[in-house]
Amino acid sequence: MVTKTQAVRIEAPELIPCERIDAAESEAGLRLNGDVWELKDQAIKLLDTCADQVDAQIKRSQSK
Repeated sequence: MVTKTQAVRIEAPELIPCERIDAAESEAGLRLNGDVWELKDQAIKLLDTCADQVDAQIKRSQSK
């Protein structure tokens, strides 16, 4: 059996030095990032609530 391999070159992303970041863009980016984290926290709470409801339903069905 012959196996053929192929090399793939991966380029590193271009890094932007901190000095070149505009302060207004940086502040907006941080605000947006904070909004994303808030949404993530809300999603986790919702998933926890759903999981608790499913667990309760399973326990109720097993006790019958």
